[in-house]
Amino acid sequence: MLDKTDKRILFELERNSRIPDTQLAKKVNKSKDSVRYRITKLEEKRIIKNYKTWIDYSKLGFRTSTIYLSTLNMPEKKQALINSLKKDKRVYWYGIAEGVWNIGITYFIHSNQDLINIKNELASKYKDFITNLTITSLAGVSVHEKTFLIDEPSKFTSFTEETQNIKLDAIEKDILKHLYFDSKINLATLSDKCKSTVDIIRGRIKKLEKQGIIIRYTIEIDYHKIGYELYKAFVYLANYTPKEIQSMMNYTEKSNKIINVVKQIAPWEFELILFVNNFQDYLQTINKLTETNPQIFKKIETAIMSEDVIFPCGEVCL
Repeated sequence: MLDKTDKRILFELERNSRIPDTQLAKKVNKSKDSVRYRITKLEEKRIIKNYKTWIDYSKLGFRTSTIYLSTLNMPEKKQALINSLKKDKRVYWYGIAEGVWNIGITYFIHSNQDLINIKNELASKYKDFITNLTITSLAGVSVHEKTFLIDEPSKFTSFTEETQNIKLDAIEKDILKHLYFDSKINLATLSDKCKSTVDIIRGRIKKLEKQGIIIRYTIEIDYHKIGYELYKAFVYLANYTPKEIQSMMNYTEKSNKIINVVKQIAPWEFELILFVNNFQDYLQTINKLTETNPQIFKKIETAIMSEDVIFPCGEVCL
């Protein structure tokens, strides 16, 4: 089990994985050597899996759309589909779940025709495996910091799916590719990989941060190893007034279990992402949500996540 210091270290690294050890030591009130030792242990146990950079792809002209699949119990077909997703550079995310759906896939698209082509491709290739296919489009997302680790309040940071078309040069693309898979890479090493100078790389990184293309330097945590389970709740509303929706958003912002609220163009209105200790914890969280204003909720569907994979092909789409 992790103690409070370990959880605070994870929280601070998830917030900014490039934070210097000296600053992190001050935040957790431990020595620099003690902090470095704890981080090394978290890495060895694979609790810290990777150091990643959060990139806003909408600034680069990409949209995202998620396709949720309900499937038959056909392990070979399922594995064949997963294997294909791991090779597909169009795939941003896939998730495996039990509940209202079984496989979710988020694709990068430039147009609705891209989405139609992908849908037809899936429906044709896996017609004997897929029993239902639901297409959604991202409208916006509100994101908490992982306050369930430290039980402190946090404000939502919100983003909308309004695309821009910022053009990147070759150096900037290289920077993003290397930073995405190693947010802690030092400037000298990054400069060598990008065949440039430290000053140029430093300047380009600041530019990408200012443009909002680089949002956050973070870490990938294996939450199962520290006692948390990932759930998704799909919320259907009975009342759509701004006042009622804001009431729901106010509650979710105060919750340290509901980490993300995703607004979608879909059969449901909101997708909630929760980190909880177990199914009972999930039910209590959802029950408290609905009790705050029961008349606005029509129904809530649940998916229990067993896999949650970003960039399964191992290559950033640029």
